[in-house]
Amino acid sequence: MHNFSHLPIILVLLAAAVLIVALFRKLHVSPVLGYLVAGAAIGPGGVNIVTDVQGTSAIAEFGVVFLLFIIGLELSWERLHAIRKQAFAVGILQVVITAVFFAVILRMSGIAIETAIIMGGGFALSSTALVLQLIAETNQKASQLGRLSLAVLLVQDLAVVPLLVLVPALAHNSQSLPMELLIVGAKASIALVIILVAGRVLLRPLYRIVASLDNPEIFTALTLLVVLGTGWLTYQAGLSLALGAFMAGLLMAETEYRHHVEADVMPYKGLFLGLFFMVVGMKVDPQILLQHFPVIIGSALLIMAVKGFILFILCRLFGFSMAISSQAGLLLSQGGEFAFILFGLAAENNFIAGNTTQMLIIIVTVTMAITPFASLIGRWLTRRWAAQHHASAEEAAKEMSDMRDHVIILGFGRVGQTVAKLLSAENINYIALDMQAATSSQAKKIGLPVYYGDGSRREVLHAIGVERASAAIITVNDPAAAERMVVSTRASAPRLPIIARAHDLKNVLALEAAGANVAVSEMFESSLQLGGALLKSIGVADHEILRIIEIFRDRDYALARGTLDVKPEEHQTPYGKMLAFQSGVVTGAVLKGKAE
Repeated sequence: MHNFSHLPIILVLLAAAVLIVALFRKLHVSPVLGYLVAGAAIGPGGVNIVTDVQGTSAIAEFGVVFLLFIIGLELSWERLHAIRKQAFAVGILQVVITAVFFAVILRMSGIAIETAIIMGGGFALSSTALVLQLIAETNQKASQLGRLSLAVLLVQDLAVVPLLVLVPALAHNSQSLPMELLIVGAKASIALVIILVAGRVLLRPLYRIVASLDNPEIFTALTLLVVLGTGWLTYQAGLSLALGAFMAGLLMAETEYRHHVEADVMPYKGLFLGLFFMVVGMKVDPQILLQHFPVIIGSALLIMAVKGFILFILCRLFGFSMAISSQAGLLLSQGGEFAFILFGLAAENNFIAGNTTQMLIIIVTVTMAITPFASLIGRWLTRRWAAQHHASAEEAAKEMSDMRDHVIILGFGRVGQTVAKLLSAENINYIALDMQAATSSQAKKIGLPVYYGDGSRREVLHAIGVERASAAIITVNDPAAAERMVVSTRASAPRLPIIARAHDLKNVLALEAAGANVAVSEMFESSLQLGGALLKSIGVADHEILRIIEIFRDRDYALARGTLDVKPEEHQTPYGKMLAFQSGVVTGAVLKGKAE
């Protein structure tokens, strides 16, 4: 007879997640808070259904691993480079200043210097899992807030390594602490170099071989092997599992298998991440919380206030806007999951008493529970700021100074919005300009990078980083305005790919003469789509419709440009007669346009 003793616990976890998280969703509250409440309800401090919190924690850590892998997939090395120096500088200074501040305050209150250093370091860390989940829920991964938060969290994850080395070294009164830190740093660097080299050399060929087998199960198994194997290598080098998974995601983002891999991993990420937050909730003992409620709540709010203020000041010093600085300070003000590990290690080495450790864990958990509400306040402040100020191109210059390889959208009407949706689906950063103040204000209220400005002015284009962009698309419905924008964009960035929306084939010629690489006629493209729908309705196969549409697209654009060579035998065919008619219309329109 098989032992199914763990099955009731699994059923309880799933039932709690479904019922409580669904309720929080219904109330329009972050699911993260629902997971925390569910964990507290079924854990040792609640109805005590789940007693083995430590064992469940080991499994739940995979949620953070898969989350960081997905983040790496969506970043790639190019997008990571776009975070740039100031965001990483904010992260480094935040960790150092926050840790020192709390260590000094704790030392002044009579706590031993070693314990104060460890607690200060723990309070300096934020929750990678929580913050990135909240950013994903609010669709801000491609925003400046998302990039800044990710940079700070990456720095904090790296700072965990010397902190974990520091605790046992202080316990043994090590005289060679700098040497130990140097050795750990060397091991970590070697491990990361090995992962980078091996990943670039082996990853794509390995996936190509497995993909050729046409077996989805093996493909998924290979993905899990890459994620967990890379995490294990970094763990052996003294780094975290999550950092290794992040590196694997960055490497995978450069391959053509990125989207398929993301679809495979996403269910694991959601399941384990929910379990992670439930385990965090299980660590809360309601009795201790009630007994020391004023101290715990006061300490949690103090930690969040100090961290938030330090982050706000640093962001402002490095040129980030008031809105972004406020949001970042509120979003990253909580304690993190690595603080649990650090405080547990400190307890094992007799730096912190057991009761104090439980208090610290509850304080950190309370800060995590408050964070969704702090995030709501940050978004509310941003909306208020957007309502009072039209987002101008000059503001864009400040907010997007760290962005590279983005796409510029000139015109944010229906066509521009559709283009933005396509870019967002591919996690490609964009900046949009529109001359309707109401459009830019409404878009900024919900966090979209849309600014008020005239795309035909070169100083405005430079303000939104046209020289750093990867492409520009002009979607305005005014042919004359579109032509002016093409001219200004081409003059500002001679090598930038420019795609322009044209009204008809005559407009295509004008825009391409002005400097557009490609001009697309909306009238002609809609005609092709209508014709394709007609062919489909009378039973023509899809592949034949695509083939014939592509042929006519190429030939008719060539006709507009005067580069079409019509064969003699085609002149008397129905198609040839239609070409002759179209040629006369286009030529006449062009001549008329020149005469005008």
